[in-house]
Amino acid sequence: MKFLNKSIFLKISASLGLFFISSLVSGEIQWFIALLLIGSVGLLHGANDLNLINALRIFPKSSRRKHLALYLSAVVLVLVVFSLNRPLALFFFIVISSFHFGQQHLSETLGGNMFLRYVNYMAYGSIVFGLLFYTHAIESSTAIAEISGIFFTVDDFLNFLLSSIVVWIVTYIIINPRGYVILGVELIILSLFYFLFSQVNLALAFAIYFALWHAIPSLNDQFRILYNEKVKRSWLVYLKQSALFWVLSIIGLAVVFSQVFLQNKTPLPLLVYFLAAITFPHVLVMSRVENALKS
Repeated sequence: MKFLNKSIFLKISASLGLFFISSLVSGEIQWFIALLLIGSVGLLHGANDLNLINALRIFPKSSRRKHLALYLSAVVLVLVVFSLNRPLALFFFIVISSFHFGQQHLSETLGGNMFLRYVNYMAYGSIVFGLLFYTHAIESSTAIAEISGIFFTVDDFLNFLLSSIVVWIVTYIIINPRGYVILGVELIILSLFYFLFSQVNLALAFAIYFALWHAIPSLNDQFRILYNEKVKRSWLVYLKQSALFWVLSIIGLAVVFSQVFLQNKTPLPLLVYFLAAITFPHVLVMSRVENALKS
């Protein structure tokens, strides 16, 4: 019941909003809405990582300046890797993001063996990516080919999706053999994702999941670490603490997408580069957050 109470409102709201948007707006407006979602709560949920590092005492003997230097170094490292080996960088981006999505969504409902839990987290996130890829096979294949030079077919995406579903269900049953009710609810939600993702373009499908189904629950988890669940005051305090990095992230996103108009580049690969750069250090911090909430 805790699982349902925590997430059902967002799921219903996202579903209704997606149906409404898809029936009224063009593809260009969907891109604008996608960037709005990513630039608002999407970027906001990763803009307070330095305070989370301090709160969790990840580097207890280091100063805030050193934390910032380490964090920015990780961002630069990702960009360097992308410039040197795009296929490898894209692979790790999908793997790390899959784990991040799965851990945030499932960590409080799963216990047991750590290895199996981590495989389950990654499999769940891979299902989300598989649904995005399969429901937008042409867009996904084009973007991946432009980034990595590797071309995937719709059958490749389907095999990736089905394999991820099998691994997720098997590991879930092993970890939680009595959790059939929650497993059933999750399968219904994933079926809903499939239907919803197919109604809008790839950018908006990703943004809906990223902002409404991942970032907002992640913000709730961060509030529990930073402010002891005092949610009403937390929003104002969080906005003040994260304002600088949030604004810098928005500026970075604007700079990246200015290339779409100035150099007539395809937007999806640029969005992947930008998200990859800020994802890796954030995932390391949020993994500690989720582990702290379990303890």
